[in-house]
Formats: sequence, structure tokens, C-alpha cells
Amino acid sequence: MNTSTETNTEYRNPYEYAPMPEPPGPAGICAALLKQPGRLVYEIAEGRAALVSKLLLVMAVLGLALYGIVVGSFSGGPQYWIAPAKILFGSLAAACLCLPSLYVFLCMNGANARLPQVAGLLLVGVALMALLLVSLSPIAWIFSQSTDSVAFIGGLHLILWSVAVAFGLRLLLVGASLVWGDACRRLGVWITMYLLVCLQMMTTLRPIVGSSSSFLPMEKMFFIAHWVRVIGWH
Repeated sequence: MNTSTETNTEYRNPYEYAPMPEPPGPAGICAALLKQPGRLVYEIAEGRAALVSKLLLVMAVLGLALYGIVVGSFSGGPQYWIAPAKILFGSLAAACLCLPSLYVFLCMNGANARLPQVAGLLLVGVALMALLLVSLSPIAWIFSQSTDSVAFIGGLHLILWSVAVAFGLRLLLVGASLVWGDACRRLGVWITMYLLVCLQMMTTLRPIVGSSSSFLPMEKMFFIAHWVRVIGWH
């Protein structure tokens, strides 16, 4: 008896710089973001940038809001809408605040960049971050329902956020290299500034994990000082 085994050996370069084969829709954008981000980068830089950017923005908003609901489930009550609102605003605000410096750094490194292109690439990274946070939400949820330690849950969300941001920034750098080559190799300073802005934004909008009698804090505080206070090292 003859038996044969078929194996799928087809390999597609995920960073192939080529147009999407069909008009992008929500499902196509999501699949391309995970499997062929190079095609999204092409559409942002040379193709249907407006349509792709709108779909990426919708995906980012929905993903961040869904993750925020999981964050709010730790305390419940008003945090079910407060946490999503703060996470959504903080994430998009951090990206907008750091967009001008990203554009300037790329141009100074020799990239013939346009601001809409840079904004679109940054949005690709934010959308991937949001999608990863949604995929990590079940992990966050089970711990949110099984412990009442604000410090532990805050640390867990910080770890999950760090993982998502790392992949998002990596995609941003790879996408920039596809469009502008070596101009993206010296963006370490910008990445550091972006991370600092995100961390300070979390503190500015506190509490995101846990609850408070006021929507926003009355006291200004650096994020490291806030962490020290939460952990109880003061």
C-alpha cells in the first residue's frame, strides 16, 4: 500500500514590500498585520494610504478599548468605562506627541519622508500593539479576578504592555527600513523618548488600575516616584 504525505512548504516573506492583492477590508488588514505587514507598509507609503490608515485606526481604537475593559474588570463599577477611556486616550496621545520628533529624526537621518507616511507607519505599530494586547487579555483577566493586589496587577499589565510595545516598535522600525533604508537605524533616542512619554502618560492619567474618588489625580508626580509609592518602598 502506497501512502503519501503532503506538506505545505510554501513560504511567504512577511516583509515583502508589495501591494495587497485585493482591496483591503477589516479582516484583510488584520491578517496582513499578523502575516504580511510589509504589504501594509507598501499601502501606507505608496498605495491606498487613506483607506488603510482608517481601518488601522478603527482596529487600534477597538483593541485598546477592549483591553481597557479587561483592565477595568479588576475594580469593576465605573472603571469599566474609565479604564478604557484612559488607555485609549493615553495611547493615542503618546503617539501623537511623539509623531513630530519621529518625522524630524527620520528626515535628519536622510529619509525623504512625508508626515502622512510617518503617521501611517506609527499607526501600524500602534494597531499591532492593540491587537497583541487583546490577545493577552485572557491572561490579564484571570489574574484580575483572582487577586486584589494593585501592585501585582499593575506590574502584570506593565509586562503585557511592554511585550506589545516591543513588537509594535519593531514593526515600525522594519517598516521604516522598507521605505527609507538605513535612515531608521539611528532611532534609539526616539524610542527611549517614546517609552518615557508612555510611562509618564500612565502616571498622568492614574489611576488606570484600581479606583479613586477623582477621575484624574490632583498631585503631579514622576512615574518612578509613583511606582515607589504603589509598591510601598517609601
